[in-house]
Amino acid sequence: MEFTYEPGRLFHETDGIVDAEILFPEILGGAVWSIDHTYVDPELRGQGIAGQLLAEVVARAEKAGVQLKPVCTYARQAFFRNPEYQKIAYKD
Repeated sequence: MEFTYEPGRLFHETDGIVDAEILFPEILGGAVWSIDHTYVDPELRGQGIAGQLLAEVVARAEKAGVQLKPVCTYARQAFFRNPEYQKIAYKD
C-alpha cells in the first residue's frame, strides 16, 4: 500500500476518506517523534497495514537520526515484540 507523507503523519485515502493513518509529532525539540495514534479501517484490518505504517515511520526516523516514543497501544506492543525497533526507542 502506498502512503502519503506529511510531517508527523503517514496516511492512505480511498475516495477522499482516510482509511489508514499513523501520527508521530515531534517532541523534545524534534529529537524524538511520539507515535501517538495508529488507525486502520476495520474492513482493512488483518492485512498488515498498521505494521507497514509503523515500519515506514521507523525507516524515516532512522534516516532522520531521531528516536521514537511509542505511545499508542499498537506501537507499544510492536516495539515490545521487535528488538530492531527497541534500538531506536526513546527511553525516558
